Amino acid sequence: MKDCANIWFSRLSGLFVLMLVAVGASAQNGVSLLDTLNRSHGVSPQGTRYSACWGWVSPDGREYALIGVYTGTSIIDLNVSPIREVAFVPGPTASYCYREIKTYRHYAYIVSEGGRGVQIVDLSRLPDTTGLLVREFNYVSGTRNTLTSHTVTLADGYLYLNGSNGWSPSGMIIFSLKNDPTNPEYVGEYQPMYIHDSYVRNDTLYAAAIYGGGGLYVVNISNKANPQLIRKISYTGSGTHHAWATIDGRYALTTDEIGSTVSSLKVWDMQNLGSGPPYTPIASFTANPSRKIHNVHGRGHYAYISHYTEGMYVLDMRNPTSPVVAGSYDSYPAPGPASGFDGCWGVYPYFPSGRWIGSDMQTGLYLFNFNGLAPRLRSPLLAPANSDTFSQGVAKTFRWRSAANQAEDPHYYQLHMWGPGLDTLLTTRDTSLTITPFASMQNGQTHRWHIWIRDEFTDVSSPDTFQIVYRAGSSSTPAPERPLTFTLSQNYPNPFNPATTIEYSIPATSHVELTVYSTLGELVATLVNEVQAAGVKSVSFDAGNLPSGVYLYRLLAGGNAIHKRMMIVR
Repeated sequence: MKDCANIWFSRLSGLFVLMLVAVGASAQNGVSLLDTLNRSHGVSPQGTRYSACWGWVSPDGREYALIGVYTGTSIIDLNVSPIREVAFVPGPTASYCYREIKTYRHYAYIVSEGGRGVQIVDLSRLPDTTGLLVREFNYVSGTRNTLTSHTVTLADGYLYLNGSNGWSPSGMIIFSLKNDPTNPEYVGEYQPMYIHDSYVRNDTLYAAAIYGGGGLYVVNISNKANPQLIRKISYTGSGTHHAWATIDGRYALTTDEIGSTVSSLKVWDMQNLGSGPPYTPIASFTANPSRKIHNVHGRGHYAYISHYTEGMYVLDMRNPTSPVVAGSYDSYPAPGPASGFDGCWGVYPYFPSGRWIGSDMQTGLYLFNFNGLAPRLRSPLLAPANSDTFSQGVAKTFRWRSAANQAEDPHYYQLHMWGPGLDTLLTTRDTSLTITPFASMQNGQTHRWHIWIRDEFTDVSSPDTFQIVYRAGSSSTPAPERPLTFTLSQNYPNPFNPATTIEYSIPATSHVELTVYSTLGELVATLVNEVQAAGVKSVSFDAGNLPSGVYLYRLLAGGNAIHKRMMIVR
């Protein structure tokens, strides 16, 4: 987000910049511009019209953009051509034209420093645009309140408010959304100093402390009522504005908007930081050392950057020690010297279609395609067939088509089954689950099932929903279905801190060993060592006593062996 103390540098008029964009905007490499929309709602005293952008995907796959404007939040339908605004949620205004937006399930959470708390918006009503705003949430504790927040983070059903000015020293306040997303419940806080923005993956928090050389705080939040600092990355002249982490969690990415250091993306090796502080990044990137960089977001092997007057960039991070430009688009091609805080504010790269968006403070929303990211499918159901039976005591394998390549586009699946006496979700990263009927199921009753395809920020359902009929006590019960192959799934989540789940299947009764080793071959844990019947198994692994790093886990059964890698990130 733009640093409040410096936003007044913005001076160019929206009309002048729009004319420049129309004649001079440029694209590079794998990035293609699909559409733009400049539908402003007022102009700030600094001459800006737009701020952050985010996205939301409905269960049926329809994609929407949300973009902050001076007087509220604009919701844009990306499923039509040309793209168009379909709803507007009025919001507070302040000296600075900015607001930040994140989503959880079908709700949007919007923050600003306008003094009215967190706006909670119900997106499930779309395309109906009436009654979207559910409430404006403010948590009060003594003399402290959350009427203003600089940024907002959403992860795994928790809401993190960063830089709340009514909560000294304006660090982070944590709320749970799991019981009721419209009524956040306070669970804890982390207050080392002012936290400008943050990223959360699993139980690890990456908190950017922009002022006073704060640097990056890496924090264990497995207990959200009592966050524990893992390490602090301090470096000379830091103005740490935003943070992210690579797929394996080994590398942290930060951006510096202010400070005496170069305003760049910096890459930190979390396993080999050296003997600092101060610490030295293993790599950095800037399109122009004299221009400001803003935020970084990651998807798969790519980092997406909002780079103010340099526009939007996509970096290939397969080799984190040497980021490579995979594509870019300059939404601000003004000639001559440019203000440090004009141009691209935010990016959002998480649409299942593979498209992504960027917001420019003068000219609005940009919709792109990037050829390095394949569209994600909506996983058609394969088996059991619609209206099949589910017999008492008999295992059945539920299968569906893969949505995307896990290595290139990480995601997971949830088998959702519901009906009389049952409503459950079962999670896996594979495209099948073998289960037996649930004890609460009733004879002759019909249940429905489908698949959710989920990642950190989106939830999309399979295009079809099947029925299955439960039969109890049948004398013609068929033989139980069994896995056809010996398999070991990738642990989930991965990276993790401190616990993860490992699934595997064995085709016949046999002695099973599931063990964990360091990369030096040292045995660190034995998870299973017993005779087991055929079937799909699941075991939890708590690595609370192990340091960060890469580990191997190995499955032995019936003369077969297979191993995979996992990563612990503290």
